[in-house]
Amino acid sequence: MNRSELRSVVFEVLRKTSQTHFRAVENDVRKRVDDYERRDVLALNEILWELLLQGVLAPGKNSLNPDLPFVHVTEYGSRCIEDEAILARDPDAYVERLREVSQDSVDPIALESARLGLLSFLGGRYEAALLLLAHAVDSVLGQLLAALIRSGRKAGRGTKRLEAIRAFSGRKSAAVHRALMERRPPEEIAAVAETQLAALEAVLRLTRSEKGTPIIPPDDRDLALARFLLFPDQCRFAYHAIRWLERKSST
Repeated sequence: MNRSELRSVVFEVLRKTSQTHFRAVENDVRKRVDDYERRDVLALNEILWELLLQGVLAPGKNSLNPDLPFVHVTEYGSRCIEDEAILARDPDAYVERLREVSQDSVDPIALESARLGLLSFLGGRYEAALLLLAHAVDSVLGQLLAALIRSGRKAGRGTKRLEAIRAFSGRKSAAVHRALMERRPPEEIAAVAETQLAALEAVLRLTRSEKGTPIIPPDDRDLALARFLLFPDQCRFAYHAIRWLERKSST
């Protein structure tokens, strides 16, 4: 059985029963999945163990059954089991979402940085997760900036200011927003441009100063989770804007 599909079924089971034990989870999975096989039990145990390490599950069902294999969903885990948060527990599904929202235009560097960042998050290394996510954000902003430069050249606009910003390691979102709005994008882009660019910038601010000097981000699980959950929608905006710029330049 596909591991990503199996993980999703596990979350369905845990949403229904937050106090359980390993074998009860397996029995519920077996009832829900027609092609579940005996060999899948090892993959299931690995998924449950990962959820324990990540703090989604903790040992014990109640005072009479306080140890493994009995488990319960933690307060943090309850938030993670919400539909959107599940995405951040499954690196494969997360990468597919980024590909989907970008229509396969996402920079491979951004894709791999986000994947490695999410793996760091799942391993409890939240500072490293935010550093890698910031690298992915920088790559996406770089693609948008490059699209603005290309469209400016084709339109006969001056692009020196944008090219100078492209080489700058500090904050770029204000300049990108200004250049994008000068192109008079459609309302679905213009209405969210400032908010989405500011959100991308917020990730960069966690890892570098205004002048571009690297800083250590907070070791904060909830902050890292929130930023990873917001990133796909920010990518959707960025690549929608890039495609619009490319169409505009070709007409």
